[in-house]
Amino acid sequence: MTTEGDLRRLRVGSGFDLHPLSSDSRRRFLLAGVEVAGSNGPVGHSDADVVCHAIADAILGAAGLGGIGDHFPATDPTLAGADSVALLAKCVRVAEGAGFEIINVDSTVILQAPRLAPFRTAMESLMSEVVGAPVCVKAKSPEGVGPLGEAQAVVCTATALLLAPRP
Repeated sequence: MTTEGDLRRLRVGSGFDLHPLSSDSRRRFLLAGVEVAGSNGPVGHSDADVVCHAIADAILGAAGLGGIGDHFPATDPTLAGADSVALLAKCVRVAEGAGFEIINVDSTVILQAPRLAPFRTAMESLMSEVVGAPVCVKAKSPEGVGPLGEAQAVVCTATALLLAPRP
């Protein structure tokens, strides 16, 4: 049974990440830790996995612990090419270490191509395992509009619901 006190412990966080897509067709395209075939990968300091970055921001934000850049700054040379799934796992541990329980995460990837339907199950499975709670990964097309529609970038938004520790 949910009590009013439990509802007051709910915390919502939002996350956002954007990376330009590389002109190098050999650049790996990782989304939610899954390699996506059919497009040039994003450019970034780490492996540029926008799903992992947005989810990490949402979780840290809901816990009041800043954002992924506070914990893993892009200016840190030791993070060049870092595995974003591992960074997300560390962010989850930080939130859980502060007493928060992750209830669920919802994310939306916005990109023109490739289509993500064949990869969604693997993405959701891996993200749910890393986060320790259900994660939904949706995809939306920018319908050819602007830089996203011209396949110049990829964006992800995420929302996380956490339960704060008892006072």
